[in-house]
Amino acid sequence: MIAPTILIADDEPDVRDNVRTYLERRIEAKVLEAKDGEEALACLRDNSCDLMILDIRMPKKSGIHVLDELKEMKKNVHTIVITAWDSDLVAEECVKRDVEVIPKPFLIDELYKKITQFLKKRNLLVLKNQP
Repeated sequence: MIAPTILIADDEPDVRDNVRTYLERRIEAKVLEAKDGEEALACLRDNSCDLMILDIRMPKKSGIHVLDELKEMKKNVHTIVITAWDSDLVAEECVKRDVEVIPKPFLIDELYKKITQFLKKRNLLVLKNQP
């Protein structure tokens, strides 16, 4: 089985690092990172991603812009939005784009559960042997 590719797009280095480290210890996956919307789009253009963890408020291009351009690319990438931007407008925009939303600050276990549910559904989940 080929390991899934997961993109973490967030302008907060601690968030990217914590999520990447948590995932790399538990599942077989190629984990990519982007620090802003432009890097996320470049990563999506250059790689076949199965899953994206996406912040909304990022420099250069927002997460909403990333979602819209992803649709134009006609790439099917399951997306989980993590955001501290608590507004009805953001929630509405995410619902329109059929993405899951987890508010920041979030519990890493909650995010991990959503990730593993998706990977299991797609037969992409391979757990690592944990000590």
